[in-house]
Amino acid sequence: MPLEQEVPALLTVGFFIMISLVGIMAILLWYRTKQNGYAYSMILLHLMMLTFAFNFFMKAIHFDPDHIMASEEISLRIGISGVFWAMSMLCLTIAIILFGRTSNRG
Repeated sequence: MPLEQEVPALLTVGFFIMISLVGIMAILLWYRTKQNGYAYSMILLHLMMLTFAFNFFMKAIHFDPDHIMASEEISLRIGISGVFWAMSMLCLTIAIILFGRTSNRG
């Protein structure tokens, strides 16, 4: 997919800044509360899976359109990206459920 030259770099930098900030915040909150370890680990797993999804998506965007099987390769990479995104959403949902259970006990 043709994009302006700066767009992929800006997307990548912005994504990794936000993922890093959220990851650091999750680790600090986990360290501070010393509880909900499984829920916080699900948040970190969510971030890792989301990073994999972003990586495959960016590879699909940057794929050479002149390649013989470009359409199939791009479709495969977007499909893999979608699978990682779905797994990340599952991890996030599990974390939300676990946080909800512990807050109701209080």
